[in-house]
Amino acid sequence: MTASVKKKSSKATAGSTNIGLWLIGASVVIVALVVGLIIFNEQRTVSAPVEQPDVPATWINRTSLGSPEAPVVIQLWEDFLCPACQSFSRTVKPQLVEEYVKSGKVRLEFNHFPLQQHAPGSFMTALAAECAADQNLFWPYHDKAFQVISVEQQRGATFEKLTEFARTAGLNTTEFQACMTAQRHQPAINAALAQAGQLGLRFTPSVIVDGQLLENSSYPSVKAAIDAALAAKGL
Repeated sequence: MTASVKKKSSKATAGSTNIGLWLIGASVVIVALVVGLIIFNEQRTVSAPVEQPDVPATWINRTSLGSPEAPVVIQLWEDFLCPACQSFSRTVKPQLVEEYVKSGKVRLEFNHFPLQQHAPGSFMTALAAECAADQNLFWPYHDKAFQVISVEQQRGATFEKLTEFARTAGLNTTEFQACMTAQRHQPAINAALAQAGQLGLRFTPSVIVDGQLLENSSYPSVKAAIDAALAAKGL
């Protein structure tokens, strides 16, 4: 009788082991599928086409977007790896473009403010965006970078990925890579950082509407500042 009990126990143990192995195998498959889906979505986002803003060509001048005669100027001081900047670019900027830039009331001027805590990706992407501006494709590059890169994904700011963004944005990648390799716009990035310091900027995004630094960069706050500036000019 003792032997019989031992035999049943052995079978139960074997069954438990098989179930355990099956669960481990299933977990591995699920993890692999999730990782594959994340990689697929990331690659699809990287390769998604981007276009120039729908405004007259003369309204796009390097990092400036809007009518040269716009009565209100908004300075944007941003870091491409800043989560708050990414949110601003995805939600606030499109509304500003639709309501104010396309109507000729506002001109946006982008300024680089790469933060040291996001280095080296923040500085690499700033350089890349300036190289894109050389081909007057700064804004498509700007939008693509903010779509893909985040502070948690520094790998998105490698030379190879930044070149891939350039290709997606329609840049001549040979010229782009030459510009990046030479670090052609490092002096401009350094000058922008020095200016940010002189202005006493402490955070990104820093939004300045007609010389007024806003404490809140939400759309209602920016809209209120624009409307006040327009009203002050009798518009």
